[in-house]
Amino acid sequence: MILSASAHLRDFDKNEFSVIIDMKPALDEKTLDERILRDFGENRNRTLQNSLGGLLPRLMIPVVIERTGIPPETKIHDITKAQRRALLEQLKGFRVDISGPRPVEDAIVTSGGVRLSEVNPSTMASKRRSGLYFAGEVLDVDGYTGGFNLQVAWATGYAAGLAAAEQANKREEG
Repeated sequence: MILSASAHLRDFDKNEFSVIIDMKPALDEKTLDERILRDFGENRNRTLQNSLGGLLPRLMIPVVIERTGIPPETKIHDITKAQRRALLEQLKGFRVDISGPRPVEDAIVTSGGVRLSEVNPSTMASKRRSGLYFAGEVLDVDGYTGGFNLQVAWATGYAAGLAAAEQANKREEG
């Protein structure tokens, strides 16, 4: 989702972006609160940091606890209703502010490349230089994740390969 969204996030100096993550989308708030109460009942004498393994991945536990403002060593039997509510709110609405893209060296994909207006779409041949063909991510084509960029790479590679082979055959014959 974030890779797809990143194609639309621009002008970080003028705009503020954030995502809200529901870590328990299958549970409404009431059901989640009941689940927390059940887990708390089973872990009454444990600390908060040692009792959330059934709700969260291990590495998320300290992050979520910090955001609730509850000291991690608080015993479950000492957690107040307000603190439980703060935990529930974090689980249902974990906010992540997006300050900007990572450096291009860390990129999985980038946008940009050879403009499509400079390429013959049926052969992938350059309109500027004879015998030059383009395919895949060298082209200025952005696709959503889920295989779209792979499909572009395969389709344009196939088209460019056929066209280049045809051109080579014409040279050999001529």
